[in-house]
Amino acid sequence: MIPTSRLTVARVAALAFALLVVMRATADVLPEERADASWRTYDGGGLKVQGPAVLVRKNFSDKVSVSAGYAVDQVTGASIDMVVLGASPLHEVRKQKQLGVDFLYGKTTYSAGVQSSIENDYDSSTASFGISQSMFGDLTTVTFGVSRGWDIVTRVINAAHQKDPNFRRRVDRKTWSLGISQILTRNLLSGFDYEAITEQGYLQNPYRAIRYLAGPGSTIYLTGAETYPGTRTSNAVAVRLKYFLPWHASVTGKYRYFFDTWDIHAHTAEVDYTQPFLNERLIADITYRYYRQNSASFYSDLFQFANQQNYMARDKELAAQDNNAVGAALSYDFLKSKRWFLKRFSGSLHYDYIMYKFKDFRDASQRQLPAGTEPLYHYNANVVQGLLTIWF
Repeated sequence: MIPTSRLTVARVAALAFALLVVMRATADVLPEERADASWRTYDGGGLKVQGPAVLVRKNFSDKVSVSAGYAVDQVTGASIDMVVLGASPLHEVRKQKQLGVDFLYGKTTYSAGVQSSIENDYDSSTASFGISQSMFGDLTTVTFGVSRGWDIVTRVINAAHQKDPNFRRRVDRKTWSLGISQILTRNLLSGFDYEAITEQGYLQNPYRAIRYLAGPGSTIYLTGAETYPGTRTSNAVAVRLKYFLPWHASVTGKYRYFFDTWDIHAHTAEVDYTQPFLNERLIADITYRYYRQNSASFYSDLFQFANQQNYMARDKELAAQDNNAVGAALSYDFLKSKRWFLKRFSGSLHYDYIMYKFKDFRDASQRQLPAGTEPLYHYNANVVQGLLTIWF
């Protein structure tokens, strides 16, 4: 059994709480008490990830807010890597727990949280701390956050999910983030975000293989284990503008630039249009997102020979690619005024269609073609997320 790339799984699993993001408190107001329940499905590239997630937030007095969340992901199918290597389809379960607390003191909010994620062959634990400060008459809000992660990588050796007793690797991760939001005019908001991540340890997939030619001029390839650097540092800078239109709608533009010590440079551009209807009881969103990156310095779809260089990888997440995504969302307030113990009750449905196109990663499952002449790999993914929220 050969799981897909760890980065792909992490991105897919992140959908667990994608719709359960609790409204960030301004620096002098705690988040509202609420409970969220969602179901989300990711289907693309031969993999399907689906499952429920819940999150509850409770305030104590007007100073302390506590949140707790739980999510389950069921992963089935076979990625292109698994198909190429002839592995059996995946049947895995991922469980995630999180606990957070916010403390309000004047115009400053202090936040702390812990999160645990358990899979068949990957356990992750994270602790985080953040500060949010409002200033200049609440026109500016500055946030700063740090987190530390401890991951354990193991390796499953058969369909019964037995683990290799001699394989146990660590990954240590540190994250620093800085955010600034600014009210420029009554109709225009701006934001700036910076994030830096350092990783150290076993950063590759214990199952995936590289491929290399059997000999000079050969059209036959052989496979071997990937070899990654033991460290990685990445940086990301993002800016956004949100403008409120005269007809009670809004348009948001975002740009993000990412670069790391593996020589990957990535650009993300996104535009979002929001339009309320029925006296703002119904809200519709349309989104378009474009993503582009170059390949890592040690990546190759097909190496010329074994041990061609110190580090060798064939993870499609490290390949050059151009991706497009379009999305639509509808949210509706079933209850807008207090009734019984409820203050508000709403539901939303989100759909995204993502088109992945790789520039230097080929579909090696086309074994009837000479190595290196296969068509470039591409696939589409459907992401559906439903959310119900009650405020109490």
